[in-house]
Amino acid sequence: FSSGQASNAACIWCLMIVGVICKEDNPEALALSERVIAWIRDNDLSCLMENHIADALGLGQTGDVWLNSDVLVVLGGDGTILRAIRMSMPRKIPVLGVHMGYLGFLTEVTEGEVIQSLEDMKAGRYILDERTMLVVKLLRGEQEIASQHVLNDMVINKGALARIIDIEVWTSDTFITDYWADGLIVSTPTGSTAYNLAAGGPIVHPQVSAIVLNPICPHVLSNRSIVLPDSQEVIIVVKSGKASDNIYLTLDGQKGYPLLADDRIKVKRGSMKAVLVRFPQRNYFEILRSKLKWQER
Repeated sequence: FSSGQASNAACIWCLMIVGVICKEDNPEALALSERVIAWIRDNDLSCLMENHIADALGLGQTGDVWLNSDVLVVLGGDGTILRAIRMSMPRKIPVLGVHMGYLGFLTEVTEGEVIQSLEDMKAGRYILDERTMLVVKLLRGEQEIASQHVLNDMVINKGALARIIDIEVWTSDTFITDYWADGLIVSTPTGSTAYNLAAGGPIVHPQVSAIVLNPICPHVLSNRSIVLPDSQEVIIVVKSGKASDNIYLTLDGQKGYPLLADDRIKVKRGSMKAVLVRFPQRNYFEILRSKLKWQER
């Protein structure tokens, strides 16, 4: 799948197998899925879809959408996009996000723009935007509990009754600081507009090669966000915590793991990248202005 020139895009597009993804309990997304599928079939393209879409629309189940699609049209909010990227990441399937949620920084187009966007893709008027991901490893003693790529962030936070968490942070062999806080966010530039932004962290352009550390409600008021080069590995040691403390590691808001004292979390730039479909007429700052309503008074 290549952004190429419009002159050869039509013949490339004719070979595409388009997958359609949406959240199972979102009736608006399901209705839009029906329109998207109709457009795909009207344009003589092969279409795959999640089984729950096929069942709801009475279309009959198709092949494996994650294994055989060449491009994915994902209808929903950022959570649906993140699920689609996690499932399709091994094959680097490009993802077109259609906004059906709240802020939706990962989504590229709105419900009313989706058909025109498909027309633009058919004509070759698109670009492929590769986004850096982080690989997060959770270690307990010598055992690896979890290992996963994340597009947005990894978060250490506590349950409602947990005490302040003692979190020690290193990079390679260099000690950075010891956070006493409600938690810690480690985000990619893409994820800087997610939980990191809500917790007062910086917005980082997605083309910047960086890892953002942002403590959540730090006990020491001088503790602030830190931006590191993503060539470094971040090592986090949870210094406090027992099973009853309800401290968790959450990866991209999708998977969670309970943490214990002396658990180590290693974070570094991942070997895989997410691929998002973008359109030349939009730029990153236009999306920020629109989503964050910067121009409203």
